[in-house]
Amino acid sequence: MRLRVRSLFKKLQTPVGRLGAFAAGGFLATLLSLGGRAPLAVAFLSACHGQDHLLSALTGSALGAVATMAFNDGLRHCAVLVLIYAMFAAFRDTKYLQRELFRPLTAAGMTAAVELAYLLQGGVTWPHLAAYLTYVLVVGLLTHYLQLLPDQRKTEGRDSALTALRKRLELSAAAFRDLYNSFSRPPTPRNDENPAVVFDRAAERVCRDCANCPLCWGQEYITTFNALNDATPAMLQRGRSLPEDYPEHFRERCGSLPKFLAAVNQELTSLLLRRQYRRRLDAERQRARGQYAQLSEFLSYAAQQPPETNAAAAFAGERPWQVGGALRCKEGEHVCGDTALHFETEGGKLCLLISDGMGSGEEAQRESLNAARLLEQFLRAGVEPESALKTMNAALNLRNEETGSFTTIDLLVMDMATREAALYKYGAAPTYIKRLGAVRRLAGSALPAGLQETHSLPAPIRFRLEQDTFLLMASDGVAGEEGDDWLQNTLAGWQGDDPQRLVSLLMGESRSRGGLKDDCSILCLHMGRGVKEV
Repeated sequence: MRLRVRSLFKKLQTPVGRLGAFAAGGFLATLLSLGGRAPLAVAFLSACHGQDHLLSALTGSALGAVATMAFNDGLRHCAVLVLIYAMFAAFRDTKYLQRELFRPLTAAGMTAAVELAYLLQGGVTWPHLAAYLTYVLVVGLLTHYLQLLPDQRKTEGRDSALTALRKRLELSAAAFRDLYNSFSRPPTPRNDENPAVVFDRAAERVCRDCANCPLCWGQEYITTFNALNDATPAMLQRGRSLPEDYPEHFRERCGSLPKFLAAVNQELTSLLLRRQYRRRLDAERQRARGQYAQLSEFLSYAAQQPPETNAAAAFAGERPWQVGGALRCKEGEHVCGDTALHFETEGGKLCLLISDGMGSGEEAQRESLNAARLLEQFLRAGVEPESALKTMNAALNLRNEETGSFTTIDLLVMDMATREAALYKYGAAPTYIKRLGAVRRLAGSALPAGLQETHSLPAPIRFRLEQDTFLLMASDGVAGEEGDDWLQNTLAGWQGDDPQRLVSLLMGESRSRGGLKDDCSILCLHMGRGVKEV
């Protein structure tokens, strides 16, 4: 009821300028009168923010009262308006004016003070006293409901701050994008990467003082050059230069061959170490490049998004779907290395997530839980699944270099309003969808998170979840070594509508089929028949 009343009077007060407040005050002074009184006009003035709006509403309401009311009634009405305006002016720079009940209490108090004088002058009777108390109460309640006009300075300040924040995000995104582009420029080639530098430097150390130097590097330069060039492929492939790599005429003529080969191998070792270092440097550069690209995407996305409303609030009642789930640790272990969770975001998304850490036990649990929680935080923050997965995969790539571990990701994201779903699989076991007795098997071919290249992440599997549908996600330990035919048959023959009972049945069947050799996790989503078709 309160929202309807507020909406009604908000339409009356849509013009927020001084002219709008003036016109609204004059109109409301004539709209409703209780024995020569205008509670709407008093409440409207009390609900106005800003001195300009207050003065405009006071002027309009006073002129409206004088033009339409009897002299005494108009004078009484104007006295109430002036006292309220003076009270607000006196407390303009204090925190009290911002409190929710200050305006209703001020309006009721000033009205009570003026009306009391007229009540005492006319004589106190029960009917007059009842009318007096009713009027004061009506003014207070109306003011409480009509605190509608925004403080323009605050609104403009908020808009300005939001614009400035978006501009800073856009500039930051542009900076990271430029930094990302700078990494894509090819590096300047270095002369010391050419294998010929190995022979040049070895010759500088050995051949310079040799008696045959004028012959080898002068008269027979072409022959020497061809001999070294012929020896290069075998030398690079082996990682070491041997005498048999060189032609016989070169070996017979070179009087310092052992010393020359030792110098060549020393320079070759330096060359290979430089190449290995540059390969690692290039790999780190590509990782950093990917991180900067992700930061740029995040900041650009945040700058473009309007303030988010709680879309999930539309489903404040009972959900037309149910989720069941279960975990079971490997035989001999005390903790499960899998993580399974489901949650709803404020953006109206339902998410189901299974993460299977490498191996089993506490270390696997730690890895899977960290990946799942990181992904959950991104999704709850409103980050798109593709961007969240890219960032998480890049982070796990770096961590994989230290620990050598990886984590599978099986993620379902469903729009709760349209029931359009996307399935993301990174090394995860198949997902099964059952509807009308038929089972559909959805499998992915991507590597687990931490092993997947961030620039070539797989596309999601998209579909729509109809009513009376089961969607089953399971880690690879559930099906066991016998394959998943039994799982598909069990799902196809299931006649109930409780996903938790189905999960329990599958976990029990998995145990009898060798499912104790690995950690097991299952999540099952059932779209009930109460789901409305859209």
